[in-house]
Amino acid sequence: MTNTTRYTILKIAVACLSSCFFMTSCENDVDAVKALGARISGIDVGKDVAIYISNDGKLGAKLTSPLMNRYLEDSSKMIEFPLSIHVDFYKDSNQVESQLSAKYAKYKETENIVFLKEDVIIFNTLGDTLWCKEMYWDQNTGKFYTEKDVVVKQHNPLAKIYGKGLEANQNLTDIRIFKPQSNSYAILQDSSSLNP
Repeated sequence: MTNTTRYTILKIAVACLSSCFFMTSCENDVDAVKALGARISGIDVGKDVAIYISNDGKLGAKLTSPLMNRYLEDSSKMIEFPLSIHVDFYKDSNQVESQLSAKYAKYKETENIVFLKEDVIIFNTLGDTLWCKEMYWDQNTGKFYTEKDVVVKQHNPLAKIYGKGLEANQNLTDIRIFKPQSNSYAILQDSSSLNP
């Protein structure tokens, strides 16, 4: 036999042995393979969503989020925004009055209540700002509320109020802090400098 023939036979033998080795080492669990192709049922997923909320036919708010999960089999019809949420509240259909942002939100359609957490910030066009770790937004009443720690900065009078528990309307013109803390302050204008 020539060297080329031996080399060809050796090549074929190595290829056959290699194939046998790979065939015996590959073993798949049937359930694991089925799980790879399974679709998550009962969840609608939306990416880069924009939701418009109207009041009496007028634009009331615009909600945007990079990811929305709507759980169809949940009896409370929960919608989750796991990456972040941003809401613009409108005074009329074209003028933003206040804004809200949070890193996470969960909305129960049956109750019309949104739970917000992680760096919740709300501010209005006047310069009033509210910070907290978590709160609720009741869309029926148009109010925010929490029993957790809050910080509120107001423009008139100039004040920074630390507290525990809060109720406020969506445009932050009516804010009630349940337990103000001692490190809060307000700068009041001197009434003697006012002209009658």
